[in-house]
Formats: sequence, structure tokens, C-alpha cells
Amino acid sequence: MAFERCSPELLLERLEGTWHGQGSGSYPEIGEFDYLETMEFTRSPKGFMVYSQHTTSLQGSPMHQELGYMRVDEQHSNLELLIVQPTGIVEVLVGEVMRDGDDFRFDLNSNAVATSPSAKEVVRTGRYFFLENGALSYQLHMEAVGEEYRLHLEASLVRSEGE
Repeated sequence: MAFERCSPELLLERLEGTWHGQGSGSYPEIGEFDYLETMEFTRSPKGFMVYSQHTTSLQGSPMHQELGYMRVDEQHSNLELLIVQPTGIVEVLVGEVMRDGDDFRFDLNSNAVATSPSAKEVVRTGRYFFLENGALSYQLHMEAVGEEYRLHLEASLVRSEGE
């Protein structure tokens, strides 16, 4: 079989819950690092998903967090992810959901990135997710602070027990 485009609603049903795992990252101005991550997707009564994410160092120190919403663009059968970060960055990402049996792939590319006056420059982002064999993995690419579009983060998460 091969991945074929499907309704984003099928994916949202499978994402709901809390996911945790470990990731690694690198970027020229900050070097290489590892982190622990928790990502949560909660269905709203209005049908969209509330998204939250936070990371800590391997020693438990807070590193990053972001909040947002995941919603379906029914007219174009796309998935939208709206994210705000306390560092002054806002992302609007859009993409297709692909399915192969019980596995999903969803590639979300920035439709818009806005930054506050005090934030670092971010020009473009892309978040590429895979839901395969019960694990959620992703890569985050970005073009920022004068660097070309490149891989910044990647992680693999599993659903929290009891969910």
C-alpha cells in the first residue's frame, strides 16, 4: 500500500490524548541538545483540537512551550495548526493528511509566521508528523536568524499509559 490523501478528521480521532518522549535538536546559533517532551491534543466541544506542548532538558529544567489549535479546513480538506509561542512567534501551518492503513503522515508548512518586535527572526517553518505503529514522531524545519531552511528538531513520542 501507499499513503493516500484522507480526511483530517480521521487523524484527529487518533491524535487525541497525551504523548511523551524524547527528542534532539540543533541550530547553528545554539548548537546540539536533547530534550524530553509532552504533547497534548484535547478535543473541543466545537470540534477543533486544543494543542499544547512543553519540553524540558534531560535534567528537568524547562526549555520551551507552545499552545494552539488544530482545525480542519473542510472546503479544501486540509489540516490547519495555529501556534503561539511565549518567545513572540506565531505560526499558521497548513497541509494535507495522508493515510496508509492505520498509519498517518501530515506535512504542515507555514502559511504565515509573525513575530513580536522582541522575538528572533523566523521566516518559514515546516512540521512533518508521522503516526505509525502507535508512535507519533515529527521533524521541525525552519528558516530563521539568517540561516537557510533546515532541520531544527526531531522527536518520537508514545501515548501516555491509560489513554
